[in-house]
Amino acid sequence: MRSVTGLSFTLGALGLVLASALPAVTSSAHAGGFTTTRFGGEGGHAATSDVSAIFYNPAGVSYGKGLRIYAEGLFVYRTVDYNRDPGAVDAATTTGSTPADGLAANSGKATLANGVISPFFGVTYSPIKNLGVGVSLTVPFGGQASWDKQDADSNPNYPGSVDSSARWASIEGAQRALYYSLAVGWHTDDRKFAVGASVSLIQSEINLVRARNLDNTDHLVNDDGTIKEGRALLDVKSTDVGAAIGVMYQPTPCSRIGVSYHSQPGFGEQTLEGTLTTRLGTGAPGSIPIEVKQSLPDAIRVGGEWRAFEKAALHFAFDYQRWSLFKAQCIVNPSSPDGACDTNDDGQLLDPANSAVNANLVRNWKDTFGLRVGGSYYPSENLEINAGLLYDSNAVPDNTLDPALIDMDKLIPQLGVKYTAGKVLISATLGDVIYFSRTTAPRTAAPAGKNRSPDMAGDYKQSVAYVLFGVGANL
Repeated sequence: MRSVTGLSFTLGALGLVLASALPAVTSSAHAGGFTTTRFGGEGGHAATSDVSAIFYNPAGVSYGKGLRIYAEGLFVYRTVDYNRDPGAVDAATTTGSTPADGLAANSGKATLANGVISPFFGVTYSPIKNLGVGVSLTVPFGGQASWDKQDADSNPNYPGSVDSSARWASIEGAQRALYYSLAVGWHTDDRKFAVGASVSLIQSEINLVRARNLDNTDHLVNDDGTIKEGRALLDVKSTDVGAAIGVMYQPTPCSRIGVSYHSQPGFGEQTLEGTLTTRLGTGAPGSIPIEVKQSLPDAIRVGGEWRAFEKAALHFAFDYQRWSLFKAQCIVNPSSPDGACDTNDDGQLLDPANSAVNANLVRNWKDTFGLRVGGSYYPSENLEINAGLLYDSNAVPDNTLDPALIDMDKLIPQLGVKYTAGKVLISATLGDVIYFSRTTAPRTAAPAGKNRSPDMAGDYKQSVAYVLFGVGANL
């Protein structure tokens, strides 16, 4: 759904203003927040020397030999069950209500079953002794979702319910950050110490269709009984720069430790520019230019490898991501003054009635960490069998959890194989993200003004299964 003339815009009198659409999109998250850094499988960590080191730790590209090429696809299948609590539905006011016969149209179960594909492509080369360079294309942040449609005949008086109870956060959308990276690494003659740095051109985008109302409530009808529920399509993009630095240390020929730091996209607040298209009442759709301001996290990564035995090795990885920087997603007019989106510590606008701000979606996320341990077994020179288990913490507090950006504490077991035939490498990994289910209670008070959005309290269940398949060449 990329057009406001589609099914979700055939409602009768849509009471929606330009401020109503907010950028949120369901992610296929299998690391903290909506991070998707699973490429490289068990070899994807801060102590690696394979091609994925371009992203995880640029110091590692210095340990490669000759020309190396590697392409990998992440194939994800994700399901979500969301059951909106009837107690989350806004109470009747002088601006509208959800009538008693419409409660089922504004609460209850929503489902999602989507496939997602994400690429990794990298090339490294050693032009001179001790030096390595690499270029890559990665998608470390992002996801997409399309919620299942409901029976249109089940609530004929409230046609917006066809888009499920999740519609106040997301009907359909995608959010991605595409990294084009250049990395350089250098190691000492004894190979014990290496340093590296990378710079990335980052193309970010958000496309979202969701339900919204003029007053940021979830009212289905106006006081006179006419349909109030509205729709909007948000389409914004930005181009930013990011960077990473890393070091590696090999205390013995059989062991390596690596540490890397990865900056925020844009080194701070991002500004995504684009359009907000709405349909107001029975009139024709209209569009205006808007900006979306947000701050994604920076990260620290630590990894280690140890060839403990002739045919076995151990590895570990630790990641820390500052999702606490993701305070809010704020929509403003392009001509808004500096400071219009300034927030307090919990992500709410300092001035919730600021006329330059269209809307502010409070996030107020928490820092996350992930800890992975695993090992590899080498039954022959050409074959590696590897496995690992990752625990990853939740970024989203109860009071801002919604179906658009779902996260939970999670366990991620994965099993992989690598096979080398001459100069060709083939890799495959199976993984399963085991999410802990969550239940959030209806809020006791709604935020004021532009900070307000419908309460999405309820039961959340999620599952993700994925396959990584890669092909490489060492030339």
